[in-house]
Amino acid sequence: MPQARNAMPSLHELQTDFAAAVFAGGMHVDALLNHCGEDRDRAIRGLEAYRRSALTNLAGAVQATYPVLEAIVGKEFLAATARRYALERPSTSGDLNAYGSDFDDFLASYEPASGLPYLADVARLEWLAQQVYGAEDVATQDLAALAATPPERWGELRFHLDPAHACLESAWPVARIWELNQPEYDGDFEVDFERAQTVLIYRRAGGVTVEELAPGEQDLLLALGAGETLGNAVEAAARSEVFDLSASLRRFIASGLLRRAY
Repeated sequence: MPQARNAMPSLHELQTDFAAAVFAGGMHVDALLNHCGEDRDRAIRGLEAYRRSALTNLAGAVQATYPVLEAIVGKEFLAATARRYALERPSTSGDLNAYGSDFDDFLASYEPASGLPYLADVARLEWLAQQVYGAEDVATQDLAALAATPPERWGELRFHLDPAHACLESAWPVARIWELNQPEYDGDFEVDFERAQTVLIYRRAGGVTVEELAPGEQDLLLALGAGETLGNAVEAAARSEVFDLSASLRRFIASGLLRRAY
């Protein structure tokens, strides 16, 4: 009596087998080819062509997202690293703009990059810069409530912050590294790698700006962003003995980071 043929796999099973064959290879290829009938050679050629195309697209998306990394390590090194990343961490989304969010985590344990331990934080900075650049637009800056409130009552005010901003705390001088790897940079290349930096990434008309935050400023922004009053935010920031409220307010108003007082 002839044996019953295996049941036709579900679409989900086929998709899972196909993804595993493309990115993992090995026995996963055999599992996929079991569903391909007699023309295995043609299926293998098609699979190889798809693998090359998929890896090229994913690696290309990573390279486009991290131009500062490319300036540091070179195009060939980043291309090889991005391809390895694509093999080990394939996309789970159809949107290539969302791909590469954990490239910093990959770099932190990537042995060929171990001699440049700051690369992971530079990648974090570049990813945040991309998110800031694509953040939603907001209404025109309106600080009328601040102007109408007596200074002794400013502590009662709250502020909406521009969503096109982010903060990053690093053990490395990432703002300096970012600065000297910009295409238009024309200055000395001295870097104090012993200096930690906390940076602000925000969007201006000319693009994304990266600046070092003074002591206490990150705490101020985090508190205001969480809806705290200015008084409570200042208390959080004042844990740093050198926090300068007046200078910080002037800076964040001038940059457009403080969008509305209420």
